Order: sequence, then C-alpha cells, then structure tokens
Amino acid sequence: MRLATNYEHLHRSGAELVAISVDDEVRQAGMARRWGLTHTRMVSDPGGEQFLKPLGLFDPEDRGGVALPAMVIIDPTGTEVYRYCGRDFADRTNDEDLWAALDQLGLTPVDPSPWVPTVAVPADLRGYFRPEDFALYFRGNMFAALAIAGRLEDPAARAVALQHRDMAKNTVEAWQLWKNHIV
Repeated sequence: MRLATNYEHLHRSGAELVAISVDDEVRQAGMARRWGLTHTRMVSDPGGEQFLKPLGLFDPEDRGGVALPAMVIIDPTGTEVYRYCGRDFADRTNDEDLWAALDQLGLTPVDPSPWVPTVAVPADLRGYFRPEDFALYFRGNMFAALAIAGRLEDPAARAVALQHRDMAKNTVEAWQLWKNHIV
C-alpha cells in the first residue's frame, strides 16, 4: 500500500509497481477496485509457479501457499539490484531503503498507462480486505512492536522490534495519504 500511494514518486524515479499474488484475476480486480489501485499492475500467480517460487517469494506453509511480502527492484537490463523478502505476513520493507536503491539507478521518469483489469470486477466486494482494516492492523502492529521493544534487553532484538515499528508507522502514514486522496 505504501508504494501504491506513492506511485508518482515511483514514476519520477523511473519505476513501475507490479504486485504479484496467488489470488486469481477476479480477486485482484476486486481488490484493485476496493483500494483504488490504478497505478499498480496486478499479476496473478496461483500456486506461485510462474513468478513467486522461482523468485524465492513463496511461503507454502501459510494458508496452502501465499506470496511473502517482498520488494524486488529489477533494472532495465533485467538485473536484480534490490531485494527485501519479509519473514512473515507482517514483515515489510523500509521505504527509505527502497527509494535509495531507485535513486542510485538514475532512471528516466516514466508515465505508464493505468492498469485496467482484463476480467470483470465483482459487484459485491464484501469479503475483500477493506482499507480501513489494513490501517487498524498496522496501527496495532506499530504499538505492539513499540511495547515489545521496551521489554527487550538484547540490542539486536530491540532494533528488529523498532524496525518493525517504523515499518508499521510508515504504512499507517501511507493509509492516511491514501484515505485523503481517495475519499
């Protein structure tokens, strides 16, 4: 979500955002509609066979197999120049690291066409993850990580908890930007 709300920054950096999930195209179309994601190209990879497994971004243990939260930057030559792969569903990358990796590439800005689903969008979006639930989830993550960090004596473990707090805080801030932009 953080990058989806920062698509203008991404495009100025010469990048496009592609979201790959195990969800089928209909579910992706519904999620894109519910979230207002027109600048994120959605790619369906049921079972993870085409992209997720070859990239090492598939968790077969979670709900029968899902994509790990990850960010991979591939330069125009096809070389991977940045990778972050979360350990679990709540582990996301730090925005600053991503922007630094993109800035180092010095790419020309892009102006891609908005993504349009190739399937019909469901009329009934009940059961599709609501953005307001996402915000509550990461707000809870932020405060839980802060509380846990305060209990940890090991500096390395404390740093991991604080890193998680910062990631969650960035996500909550992105939610606020998204909410103000969409609503």
